Amino acid sequence: MIYAARRYPKPEHGVSVVRIAVPLTGVDSAIGSARLFLLVGIAVAIAAAVAMSAFGTYLLTRPVRSLTEAALAMAGGNLAIHAPAQGTDETAQLGRALNRLSSELLAAIEELRDERDLLASILDGMNEGVLVTDGDARIVLANRALRGMTLVGEGTIGKSVIEVIRNASLQEALDRAAASSEAVVREVELSGLLPRKLLVRVSKLPTRKDRDRQSTNDRGLIAVFHDVTDLRRLETIRTDFVANVSHELRTPVTAISTAAETLLAGALAEPEEAAEFVDVIDRHAKRLRQLVDDLLDLSKIESKNYRLKLVEQDVIPAVTHVARLLDEAARRRKVELRIERPESPLPARIDRRAMEQVLMNLCDNATKYAGEGAHVVVAARPKAGGGVELSVKDDGPGIPPAHLGRIFERFYRVDAGRSRDLGGTGLGLSIVKHLVELMNGTIDVESQLGKGSTFTVRLPPTGERASRDRI
Repeated sequence: MIYAARRYPKPEHGVSVVRIAVPLTGVDSAIGSARLFLLVGIAVAIAAAVAMSAFGTYLLTRPVRSLTEAALAMAGGNLAIHAPAQGTDETAQLGRALNRLSSELLAAIEELRDERDLLASILDGMNEGVLVTDGDARIVLANRALRGMTLVGEGTIGKSVIEVIRNASLQEALDRAAASSEAVVREVELSGLLPRKLLVRVSKLPTRKDRDRQSTNDRGLIAVFHDVTDLRRLETIRTDFVANVSHELRTPVTAISTAAETLLAGALAEPEEAAEFVDVIDRHAKRLRQLVDDLLDLSKIESKNYRLKLVEQDVIPAVTHVARLLDEAARRRKVELRIERPESPLPARIDRRAMEQVLMNLCDNATKYAGEGAHVVVAARPKAGGGVELSVKDDGPGIPPAHLGRIFERFYRVDAGRSRDLGGTGLGLSIVKHLVELMNGTIDVESQLGKGSTFTVRLPPTGERASRDRI
């Protein structure tokens, strides 16, 4: 750099002036350097301010971000999360409010879940079937009892009722209930593997609009199913029973009444005719008494208060006692009655009187219906696997296969005319079946036409106890 100096003459007053000159290029360079330094300083200051501002913003918004994350997690179902709630500022208060809200929601959800589980347990424990549909007639609930009644699987949710239970009468009841404000009661009969008769009550589900007394058509239905299959069967049995009893009583009563009227009309004056009519009265009176006795026995056995006194004892004495009682009657009918039994005792849990009544009925039937010259064998033997097996076998005419399935029904007879002539009431085998079941045993029959019949009673081992209450 070149500097120039110039000295001026001393003025009159004695003051000298020195003038120094600097080149403009140097001044411009210094000013540029100062400007660059200033710009760099400003940039650094701005960057520092921005950084400090960002850091301050981060520090200020960090609680808000934590609260936002906690709120989103709660909205997603994670109510166990806790929002930051330290301090006394507004964000801390908001965090405490969120935590309280999540705790109350969690408690409410747990309470609703418990109520749901309780309701599900109640519905599954009900004997009645429950079916609920939505406004689109789609199934939203079907409890276990309904699935058992209709034999449908668990994949019924979301389907229409007609898809699951194909019954026109049920669908008609649902349609009528949907179009009416009153409940619809209908008895429907389901066919298939498990035929059932169901009493159905269908009504609309209550809604908030109903409580506000406003009308709405978009409502679901609830249908409650009562299984009345056994009830209807019992009603049929009762009706048949009354009809059978009336029929059985009518014959001896009519015969006795007719014979008595004949005697009163003058037959008493004729000794031979009088004796004949007295014999008719005596025979039908005995039959009437036997019928009444059997009806009383059957009613007592089927009552819930009737119990047998099961005691472990030998069954051989009961077998020999019955054979001895029927020996004379068998000889009169020209039937050979024989006992087959082992030398050793055959213990079983039995009621002695009930066992004798079972054997008496079976042996009496065999000697009655086998015919003259027939053979009846009463056998007692140990059963394979434990227990006792008793059988009454005859070589009479046998039972047609079509009758074997109903032989133990009340008043059922293979040959009704012959049975009445022989004094049968049609209740003996029904009484036998009930008594055997009360002793926890089973009874079955095998027969071939022209080759005779075999009734077999099987009693469980003595150590085995009944798995159900005896009635």
